[in-house]
Amino acid sequence: MSKVNIKVLGGGQEVGRSAILLKIGGKSLLLDYGVMLEEDSPKFPLNYPPKLIDAIILTHAHLDHSGALPMLYISTPRPLYATKMTLSLSEVLIRDFIKISGYYIPYEFRDFRRMVKNAVLVKPEEEIYLDELLLRFSDAGHIPGSINVSISSGDTNVLYTGDFNMVNTCLLSSASINVKDADVIIIEGTYAIFNHPKRERVEKDFVSDVIEVIENDGNVLIPAFAVGRAQEIMCVLAKYNFDYKVYLDGMARTVAEILLEGLEFLRDPRLFKRAFKKTTIVRGWEDRRNVIKQPCVIVSPAGMLKGGASVYYLRRLNKKKKNAIFFVSYQSKGTPGREILEEGAITNGRKPVKVKAKVKWFDFSSHCGKRELERVLKEVDPSTKVIIVHSEKETGEIFRRYCEKELGLEAYFPKNGDELTLSVK
Repeated sequence: MSKVNIKVLGGGQEVGRSAILLKIGGKSLLLDYGVMLEEDSPKFPLNYPPKLIDAIILTHAHLDHSGALPMLYISTPRPLYATKMTLSLSEVLIRDFIKISGYYIPYEFRDFRRMVKNAVLVKPEEEIYLDELLLRFSDAGHIPGSINVSISSGDTNVLYTGDFNMVNTCLLSSASINVKDADVIIIEGTYAIFNHPKRERVEKDFVSDVIEVIENDGNVLIPAFAVGRAQEIMCVLAKYNFDYKVYLDGMARTVAEILLEGLEFLRDPRLFKRAFKKTTIVRGWEDRRNVIKQPCVIVSPAGMLKGGASVYYLRRLNKKKKNAIFFVSYQSKGTPGREILEEGAITNGRKPVKVKAKVKWFDFSSHCGKRELERVLKEVDPSTKVIIVHSEKETGEIFRRYCEKELGLEAYFPKNGDELTLSVK
């Protein structure tokens, strides 16, 4: 029997600030180290001394997985395993995080640079030895550059999925994930009780509704996450030969240009290049003021309307019924986007302002839904132990009970600070 120790430093019974400490084969590995962005100030994972960590694995660039990592490099260099694309996108997101934060962040951008200097670049489907440990990386299908990782010590194998998606999208191929050899799976449960609609149906409905607004002389604002979602929307419109003007604004412009330099991380490089060619980049305020003078589509962060150029466009477009606000990203509670979807209004100061433009949400999620998570776990060995993270309390508990009662698996749903020591054959 071998022992595997797992301590949840973040992402336990919550979505955000993912951070898992794994002790296996005499090594201590940190799997992600993110932040949770909230109104007052960001929440960081529990502290752990960097000098006690042998290596760090970053599964993807989103701040809820990467945003606390530079803290660990203030004093102690440690190898960081990540893809080249993840490091490029992390730089964009972390630089912006530092720039726009109105609160104290316990690191500076020079700490991020130190982090990059310690990076060991990996590719999907690559195997790397860390002394006696074998690290196997696979495509996670979540955002460009995202990976899952399998960590093996002798006959003991632990799989960490990170955020992953088992459905092909216009931008990315579905995840490549091997669960059959895993003794322990640390798996996200973000949408464990929710089935996403079929992707092609969502795409067709979305394009049809956009065309309807444009042909009625309206403008469509699409608030979208800067990394992945904005570029996915570009590709969807290009796939269906959308023949009207499309503008790309905000941080999504920088990300699109990074993807052009890393086409090997995309499912269909030709489609992406065609989408980029058909899209007009908004370069500054003069462009911004002019784009809405004619019917068009504007794709812009922030995806939840918490800032960025999308807020400017919202103010200009929300008062006319012929316009539309089409959400394509998840809308957290307490965000302007969620308020618009639920109340049909946005709070301006103390007074709610009714949004007259057409409002609709389309499910372009880059996470597995209930159907996909269940399909993955049905393939595991009956002796496999399941650790559920990255899930709200009610959702994760339902998922845990499903694993135990329906699949007969030993399953855990730990909270932050919990430590599990598991015996595996």
